[in-house]
Amino acid sequence: MVFRNLIPSPVLEGQAAEEFSQITYGAEHAKSLYGDADAHVVRVSSIVSKMIPYSLKWNERAKNWKWDVAVVRSTDIRMYCLPGGKIVVYSGLLDRVRLNDNELGMLIGHEIAHALREHARERLGQLQSSQLDSSGTIPQLFGLADLGAAPLGIGSRLLEMKYENTDETEADVIGSDIASRAGFDPRAAVTLWDKLADATRGDRDRGFIYVHPYTPARRADIIKRLPDMLPLYAKAIGKSVDALPDYAGMGRPRRKTARD
Repeated sequence: MVFRNLIPSPVLEGQAAEEFSQITYGAEHAKSLYGDADAHVVRVSSIVSKMIPYSLKWNERAKNWKWDVAVVRSTDIRMYCLPGGKIVVYSGLLDRVRLNDNELGMLIGHEIAHALREHARERLGQLQSSQLDSSGTIPQLFGLADLGAAPLGIGSRLLEMKYENTDETEADVIGSDIASRAGFDPRAAVTLWDKLADATRGDRDRGFIYVHPYTPARRADIIKRLPDMLPLYAKAIGKSVDALPDYAGMGRPRRKTARD
């Protein structure tokens, strides 16, 4: 069974949009929502706008998404892209981890990739499938079976949800492809996840590296794919790979040839 088929994309995207509205309304009411002119919002929105054109090929529905960005004042280190292109960033990610633009670009690309490939839809579909009753019908879960139901709270569900290793691999590959084409250095993915590991390792309930498992094998895979991503980045900024400056001591990784 393909679990995502249990939850129609329009349903999930529609309810995610409602959830996004509730998140932003609550943050605004608490005076913790940054305005559009704030530097946090301008920075994130600028990065997202550069990535949208390179995102569309990964999901045929994405060309009709109404992309939106909200930055919430909070000490929490988290962000997510809801189905339908609604992006929520908590300012602790920007202020405490102090990501450079390449690192933030790699993270935003990664989160957008999760949404494009519908990983949340797959995981929620698995959960819904597990609720099959003896008659073989699927009960309402998070309101998913009823188009008129209340919002499903997917924002919190995404934070509680642990993505699987296959999800992370796909989001790493596609997210890096998108971000590299948009002009962000793919080598920054390594320093990004190392920083997030250092910053969130102590939070086993909601820490970024537990929601997005970061293992030595995953780190090695990110490095192994750099020779494929660097040419995309180099082209985006109008340079050859040979002309790229060093980044964090990683040099310019290349594929080994038969002569090597």
